[in-house]
Amino acid sequence: MKKDARRPNVLLRQARGRMTQGELADLVSAEIYRATGEEVLITAKAISDWECGWYTWPSAVARHALCRVLHKPDSAALGFFYKRHVSAQPVPEPLSILDLVAGGSSSVGSNALRLPAGRSYAGVDVGAHYCEVKLPGEGWLMVDPGPDAVLNRPDRRSLVVVVDDEHRHYVADGRRFVDRAGRRTGPQPISSAMVLDDLTAGVIWAATNTDVALLADDARLASSQSRLAHYERRRTSDVPLTEVPALSPVAGHWLGSRFCARHVSRNLDRLSGQPFFWTRESRGEEAASWLLWRHKFEYLRRTSRWFPGMRRGFCISGTDVADSPTYERVLLLLAVALMEAFGITVVLSSEPEHADVEGFVLGNEAIVANWLGGSGLWYVDASAPPSRRSVFRDVASEVSTACVVAGQTAKRRLEATASYLNVSWPWFQRRCEELTTAGVDDLAHPRSRLLSTQGLNTAIRYVAYIDDLQRS
Repeated sequence: MKKDARRPNVLLRQARGRMTQGELADLVSAEIYRATGEEVLITAKAISDWECGWYTWPSAVARHALCRVLHKPDSAALGFFYKRHVSAQPVPEPLSILDLVAGGSSSVGSNALRLPAGRSYAGVDVGAHYCEVKLPGEGWLMVDPGPDAVLNRPDRRSLVVVVDDEHRHYVADGRRFVDRAGRRTGPQPISSAMVLDDLTAGVIWAATNTDVALLADDARLASSQSRLAHYERRRTSDVPLTEVPALSPVAGHWLGSRFCARHVSRNLDRLSGQPFFWTRESRGEEAASWLLWRHKFEYLRRTSRWFPGMRRGFCISGTDVADSPTYERVLLLLAVALMEAFGITVVLSSEPEHADVEGFVLGNEAIVANWLGGSGLWYVDASAPPSRRSVFRDVASEVSTACVVAGQTAKRRLEATASYLNVSWPWFQRRCEELTTAGVDDLAHPRSRLLSTQGLNTAIRYVAYIDDLQRS
């Protein structure tokens, strides 16, 4: 309470009359003991503080005892009142990153930026430090957040958000920014490729939501892997979610995906020829796993080397496309580009009934490995029964025959995929070319040991240089 806001309690002083403060304190202590049986010591100093106005609302037992000793009907008659102290201005609601993509203003006084939730993503509020451009250069923006910017807190992610003269927003990972600033003084460079749009917003959205979820469950994931390791010795397993009830949806998906990848890898020698791989990702949130999860990148690398020229099929219905925001569709396109970068031919089905088919690998044998869209953590089978093999053959044949993104070259297939997803291919390729130089680590740098930006950087570089690769 500020000194100039204090007002002496005249009513209490008048009610005390000729008693000393010590005498009143003794009477109040005795009355509390009589009424409650508790030994509460009220001192002369406490009476003095109340009369001086330092404290305006004693404890309930003290107020009631004072009223009885001084024969007053209530606390107000003794000049007591409850005063709510407001220590700070109300904190503004975080601004959504989607508002900035849409061209909204960042001058709202908020020091947080909201990354929305998804199907499994819980949503994240990250620290945001807004600043203006200093000495803009060709392809680079020079930014000095100032000494008061808190960008390297271990318990909270942060972004440097830059606004240029044309009200475009650029973003950089706060921790990476601080790491670089520690090696030099003055304004720091941010690539103009970091302009906030559906590509950069999608990367930040997926990387941060995934990173936060996996870090939060890191210890549980380690113990769960050990506890469930015995399933790896089985040819078939169907593990319910009740095995890991405390895991978040993202962590559960990671655990199921890792097990399925290891299951397929253990059984690759059972397959021959050119097997057909079927996967169930139909939204950018799900497809981002290929771009960010370390084991998925290594899985693509291993299977593409084992079966050069292999095919991988997805089902992305028209409803999936219509219901997905642009930044999610961009992530889907990046995931397809990553697979094509490994020499994997991607085929897409738009038939909704194909979405119900579990993940599988079909060759001379049929391996089931499903972690997405099922009722449990995972379901795997090293040798599917004949009834399922027949279904898998039909799916592989139908998808390959009626592929909605058919093309003789990887670029043609990616252009067709972009068109189907309603993403501008010229814009997408140009933005990948711009980000190739800067890399995505300054945009979103995961902290979890389970994540990597290797997939993102590989996909972006492949799109950027695909014209040169096709000519070579």
